[in-house]
Amino acid sequence: MKTSILICIRSLCLFSLLICLPAFVHAQERLQIADLFSKYGEQKDVTRVELNGSILKSYRMTTYKSLVFKNVSPYRQEIQQAIVHDKQDNAKKAQEVMESGVLRSAYYQLKEVERNGKKLNRYIIFKIGKDSMGTLIYIEGLLSEKEMMDMLYKSE
Repeated sequence: MKTSILICIRSLCLFSLLICLPAFVHAQERLQIADLFSKYGEQKDVTRVELNGSILKSYRMTTYKSLVFKNVSPYRQEIQQAIVHDKQDNAKKAQEVMESGVLRSAYYQLKEVERNGKKLNRYIIFKIGKDSMGTLIYIEGLLSEKEMMDMLYKSE
């Protein structure tokens, strides 16, 4: 009797763990920069762009989000903290330009994430340009690093 109760309890614990595991894994995928898009996307002097539909498919992307700040200075510290947090456990490749302790330019290729049975590449790009104008971009999709760079830096 005691043994069957222990087996039942162990089975319930294992079953509960298996049910909760996807939620734990998904929580680890969550990036702090995601909050910035909803928090600042409606702010004055901030332009948010989110693409969907055929535009995304033509570039082999599933997600494209960008924020362009006319003056990034008031937001810079929070953005930098979110980027530092996200790159800690997720970055496969990183390129950064720091100036006097301030992140001026950054590119991160993050670990792939699996969605709907497909492994998707993830990228974060951040740049502070002239007159403190700043841009934060998040891209997710099947596109390779080369495709992503070609798309962002092609001359028109």
